[in-house]
Amino acid sequence: MTASTGVPMAQESGHLDLLVNNVALIHDQLIEPGPFWDKPLALVDILDVGLRSAYSASYFAAPLLLRSGQGLVCFTSSFGAGCYMHGPAYGAQKAGVDKLAADMAIDFEGHGVAALSLWLGPQLTERTRIAGEQHGEQYRAFLADAETPQFNGRVMHALLNDPQLMDLSGQTVISAEIAPGYGITEDHGRQPPSHRAMLGDPRQQHPARAI
Repeated sequence: MTASTGVPMAQESGHLDLLVNNVALIHDQLIEPGPFWDKPLALVDILDVGLRSAYSASYFAAPLLLRSGQGLVCFTSSFGAGCYMHGPAYGAQKAGVDKLAADMAIDFEGHGVAALSLWLGPQLTERTRIAGEQHGEQYRAFLADAETPQFNGRVMHALLNDPQLMDLSGQTVISAEIAPGYGITEDHGRQPPSHRAMLGDPRQQHPARAI
């Protein structure tokens, strides 16, 4: 499905079961030390790309999800939504998608479609491997317990097929914490740890609704 029209997905399948909003622009200097004013202003693009793309994709996906009568909009987020991590632009983008999930879940109520935000741990990708090589032993040690995209893909698939999914709608949950309940591990049985104790808890949204 394209974020601009949704036409290809509509023509191919007529409906949509799962939308994963995992778009963000990561600047090369994001994890460099120093305050935000000493870094390029271009770091702010993570807000425009990360939040705008997630909102737009959800907007065009919603009619297809509603046509299914059940489905999931899953936002990928991180502990940086609740603690200082990589500076204010990164943190604001992650906190922003948590709020998108919470508020979209309210709009989807009664339609069988869930929205939730998934806090991922450090990811084993080509980019993070390069960062580990550049930033020393401490960063590489952190990546030793990291998660693969495949691990989180299996978590999302399990959520989609969970008959109790709607009980989680609107929440922010931690991938490493819910994976064991679905019997999901990394290859060879490795279980990535939750970093809640070190980095904090997901924020609970206030139940008030000003409509």
